[in-house]
Amino acid sequence: MIHNLFLMFFTANGEKLANRLAKQLYNDRQFVLHYKRVKRLGDYIGSIFRKNHILVFIGAAGIAVRAVAPLLQNKMKDPAVIVIDETGRYVIPLLSGHVGRANYFAEKIATLIDAVPVLTTATDVNGVFAVDTFAVEKRYVIVNPNMIKEISSQILQGRNVGLTSELKIIGQPPKHVIVKNKGRVGIYIGMKLDYKPFTQTLHLLPKCFHVGIGTVRNISFQKLNVFFQKTLKEQKIAVEWIGSLSSIDLKKNERAILKLANYYNIPFHTYSAEELRQLEDRFSHSEFVHSVTGVGNVCESSAYLASKQGQIIMGKTANTGITLAIAKENWNIHFDNSNN
Repeated sequence: MIHNLFLMFFTANGEKLANRLAKQLYNDRQFVLHYKRVKRLGDYIGSIFRKNHILVFIGAAGIAVRAVAPLLQNKMKDPAVIVIDETGRYVIPLLSGHVGRANYFAEKIATLIDAVPVLTTATDVNGVFAVDTFAVEKRYVIVNPNMIKEISSQILQGRNVGLTSELKIIGQPPKHVIVKNKGRVGIYIGMKLDYKPFTQTLHLLPKCFHVGIGTVRNISFQKLNVFFQKTLKEQKIAVEWIGSLSSIDLKKNERAILKLANYYNIPFHTYSAEELRQLEDRFSHSEFVHSVTGVGNVCESSAYLASKQGQIIMGKTANTGITLAIAKENWNIHFDNSNN
């Protein structure tokens, strides 16, 4: 996923550090970098805070605190906020260390400028499993985020929590996470929204659905959004369960698709005609689409690739100027050494 990183500075020394960091990040395709000297901070921050971007302040932590305080919502919605002192000695994730991945980005920035990352979240300080970090990194919807605190509290006290799922578990679960199907506190990973195997159950839902999109040029966002919402409702799929939108690379700058992706905070991927052409024998062929794009099918082929060659659960469905298809990714639960 590509992240917009807004880098703000206020002094000459801050500008030097910003330029240095910008050079380091310039070729990192993970980021789209924006950086500037800010004078009217309140106006600038207010316009970008709720767009799930990464905010990096070079200056005093108090400046950052005062700037974002009026905008705070909750830990599931607030973006990553990071502070760097203007000498580049310390990098401090100030807000949304786990869900917004501020801790991850702070450590990455610290490595680039040879600084010290200052982490204060309890699970990181104590070196134990953080379930919210795991959920974000592995693309799960946290259905009931109020349970994160209970899971973390149990693990921090050295107590075990349960884990159950109908999905295959690959790798060794972290310390204090025990595979079982009942108990007092635990984690359920799967698609059964009403399933509660533990007295206190944290429910993680895989973002396993992928929507492929084909459109005529300059389709309106309103028309695309209405059809998108209608399709998901008919398929009984919540928008939060969508792992990606995808299309042919000719559509990489299509405003309506980009706006749809931004509006719902869903990653948007594109594939070349050559990549999609490899699947021409698998899906229906449109001569008109081929004449425009060089490939006979866009929506089903791109959804299939985005799902890592999963299963098409809704074939090409058309509305005037729009085609949609949905694929479901074959999902396993992966743990690795970093989770222990």
